[in-house]
Amino acid sequence: MVTALKQWRLRSKFSKPEDLVFPNQNGTHTSHDNITKRQFNKIFTDLKEAHEKDPDFTPEPPIRFNWHGLRHFAVSTWIEAGLTPKTAQTFAGHSGLQITMDRYGHLFKSDNHKRAMDEIGESLFA
Repeated sequence: MVTALKQWRLRSKFSKPEDLVFPNQNGTHTSHDNITKRQFNKIFTDLKEAHEKDPDFTPEPPIRFNWHGLRHFAVSTWIEAGLTPKTAQTFAGHSGLQITMDRYGHLFKSDNHKRAMDEIGESLFA
């Protein structure tokens, strides 16, 4: 990876040691809005156009969601995979466990939740 990044920097017009590795065209940081508008939102537009062009072979595009939705998806997936609350907090970069639990605490499995869901399922299909 280091070799690939060094090669990338050498091809860039911003190749001094103090320059950013992935700068914008002016050599400064690329803003979140810029990335969202130019790349993330473009994905939805491209998928929609591809489906309209060939609906038989291209699935319907997903409903547009914001960039932050990917973060929620990631944290939810980590929890579903069985990571501990502390590990999810660390991966998410939350400053404290309370933040993680306030936002995602309901997703962590517990014996009480399992028992409640089993009882609901049994009553529905009894």
